[in-house]
Amino acid sequence: MIEIGLLGSMRVSRDGDDVTPSAPKLRQVLALLVLNANALVTVDQLCEELWEDHPPLSALTTLQTYIYQLRRRLRLATGQQGEPFGSRPPQGSPALLTRVGGYELRLHDKQTVDAYRFELLVERGKAHERAGAPEDAVRVLKEALGVWHGAALVDISSGRRLSAWSTKLEERRKNAQEQRFSLELELGRHHVVLDELAEALGDHPTHEGFAGQLMRALHRCGRRPDALEVFRTLRGHLVDELGLEPSLQLQRLHQEILSDRGTLVASAGRGRSAAPPVPSPRPVPPRPAQLPHDISDFIGREQQLDQLETFLGADWDGTGMRVVEVHGPPGVGKSTFAIHAAHRLRPHFPDGQLFVDLSTVGDGTEQLVNVLSACLGACGIAREKQPGGLDELSRLFRSWTADRKVLMVVDDVLTASQLRAVMPGGAGCAVIATNRFRAHSLSAGRKIVLPALSADESRQLYDRVTQDRRQHEDTTAVHELIRMSEGLPLVVRAVAGRLADRPGWPAWRLVDRLRRNKRLLLELPAGTQSLMSTVALSYRHLPRSSQELLHLLLRRFQPHWRIEDVRALMPNRADDMEALLEFLVDVHLVKESPSPDGEPAYAVPALTRQVLLQLLPGMARVQPGGALRSGAVTEPVVHRIAPVTLLKTAAPGV
Repeated sequence: MIEIGLLGSMRVSRDGDDVTPSAPKLRQVLALLVLNANALVTVDQLCEELWEDHPPLSALTTLQTYIYQLRRRLRLATGQQGEPFGSRPPQGSPALLTRVGGYELRLHDKQTVDAYRFELLVERGKAHERAGAPEDAVRVLKEALGVWHGAALVDISSGRRLSAWSTKLEERRKNAQEQRFSLELELGRHHVVLDELAEALGDHPTHEGFAGQLMRALHRCGRRPDALEVFRTLRGHLVDELGLEPSLQLQRLHQEILSDRGTLVASAGRGRSAAPPVPSPRPVPPRPAQLPHDISDFIGREQQLDQLETFLGADWDGTGMRVVEVHGPPGVGKSTFAIHAAHRLRPHFPDGQLFVDLSTVGDGTEQLVNVLSACLGACGIAREKQPGGLDELSRLFRSWTADRKVLMVVDDVLTASQLRAVMPGGAGCAVIATNRFRAHSLSAGRKIVLPALSADESRQLYDRVTQDRRQHEDTTAVHELIRMSEGLPLVVRAVAGRLADRPGWPAWRLVDRLRRNKRLLLELPAGTQSLMSTVALSYRHLPRSSQELLHLLLRRFQPHWRIEDVRALMPNRADDMEALLEFLVDVHLVKESPSPDGEPAYAVPALTRQVLLQLLPGMARVQPGGALRSGAVTEPVVHRIAPVTLLKTAAPGV
């Protein structure tokens, strides 16, 4: 276990041993990595922090040396180079991972860092305040402020980024102090906080919030002249140092104390001898019910539904949260399955059901911060009361869900870090996540892989969508439509929906059109999606090496590929060819099947292949067998991608 302190002198311990670096540059690198834990810190950012605008010629080599020394001194695990979706170090072990373009400090428990522990406690205190429990809020805020042992990053040389972090942390500390003092004054404890307020204002002589609170506390203690002196001293500092007059709010408070208004005198009496105020009724917290509508024509998946309901629907007395990850190829119906299962589980989660669609984050039209903020809004936390950063929003969400039973459906997860940001905090909660990628999952929970529908199930789905067409159908044509759909519910629905919208069309007419226009089957919409759009999103996020291999597999058609055949396509990557193939299998763009000799065989599914041929420039002219029509591009498309800068590729070689 590793423990890191940044709120005061830097302190680093590993399994009880003090491993705090003494070299100034090492401390800088470590501090920046810690304050961005579980996120990429680029080489550019590290170099800017260490040398600002004048890095030495040996900057990259020196940075690699610092990373090596941190790994050795702090006994940190390492990661593999080039993993864009996150690698998994040994369970529970802190790791300093090499990433494309930089490094990531992976901490399984960020609360081992005092700065993150402080943030969590502050969010808990705010949650208690919102819930109408000021006593609990004061207790937790005191605990949060007790985490500090001096100024933030006080003994760390700071460049631009760490200086900004230091300022941010100190501001958060002052905000927490001001919030705690405000609650203490509301509870009539002006005697308790008088000395602390005087000390806080002494440390920050132009802080109008502390000045106003100290003026109120002094007035309630019967020390009106001292309260007026605080205002006079503050005004002197503001005028002399900043050329400003005190705020209108503070001037009004000054006038109230001068006239000895009854409101301030009355509030001064609320203490031990005063009768406690009658509490106002606590508002009933909202119970969000955000699940999209269930479908009436859901077919099959009984075995998978039973597995999911047995795990999530049973009484749970564990401390860990239950997570089910749903995997499968594009178009197999992961979202429909998750929503259908969530509707059946609603009675087990009385505090609400939340739905988070991450597809807008994956295609770049939305930020994860905005998605999580909207989720908190559904929980009754207005946007103006929400913090600004993603980490702060995540902590607030975990605080809100800590003691509730909430079911979350997180749709279209692209990376583990996305799912981690929207995870609830209570053991009574549960998550159903649909994932595009089978590898690099977040949890140790259950994983369900959805297969394609059988021919009988596909026909049942087709009949339900087309409704009363069955008695007039050409059975042979319908069977051909089912075969062309390859058991993918998205495609079956699209085909059946087109015929349902055109009751005058016989089934053979659509079969004939699909045979003549291969692209039509791929672009037929089922709701808001088509097979073309969902495969395109999966392809867009592939690493460059995986894209290059996929291009080569498409250019030369074979029903099945053996590993030695694929190695011949990319002799320069022969050593890691198996890993590249397995990654394409994990993202469901390549299918792996056993062969008689036990060696796996690989193939691009027919419909997926057709989509990719349409998507990639020049690929639409590729014929089965690898032949190209006249004018087709013969060089892999990936070779035309502009190289990234040397600085971003050279450093993560450590």
